[in-house]
Amino acid sequence: MPKLATGANSARSAPAMPAGMRARGFTLVEILVVVVIAGILTGTVLLGLGRTGPGQAHQRELDRLAASLEVMCDQALLAGAARGLRFHADGYDFWRFAEGDWQLLPPEGRPAAVRWPEGLRPRVRVEDVLLRSAGSARLPQVICTGIEPPTPFVVELGRGEQLKRLRWP
Repeated sequence: MPKLATGANSARSAPAMPAGMRARGFTLVEILVVVVIAGILTGTVLLGLGRTGPGQAHQRELDRLAASLEVMCDQALLAGAARGLRFHADGYDFWRFAEGDWQLLPPEGRPAAVRWPEGLRPRVRVEDVLLRSAGSARLPQVICTGIEPPTPFVVELGRGEQLKRLRWP
């Protein structure tokens, strides 16, 4: 009779379990219960993430602006050409310095021009100067070369307790 790798003569000759002991492991029912509980918890977390109050929406918008600025400064360093950010009445857009002049970046090379959320008018201070009419600027107000520190600015969104602030850099 051939021997198995375990040294037993056959699969049937495996040692029997002592009385009162059961095989270790999980039953199918136990595994299904754990999967159902994990699904319920995951669904609850995902539904909770979708709910945002006014303050959270303002913070999310400022986080998006900060991430875009990080990308803009990285691109300036890699390309060896300055990049700019212009605030205007409806939002902000991105520029590059090329051929001796500022040019609005084409859509494939930048995030699209971003509009502020409906009804939101932010307060913007660039180098401690309040921009009274953000729509009047024809050129970028914030410059990033990737080598020198970017132009400092502060954006405030919201009112009262819902006021959120981004200070750059």
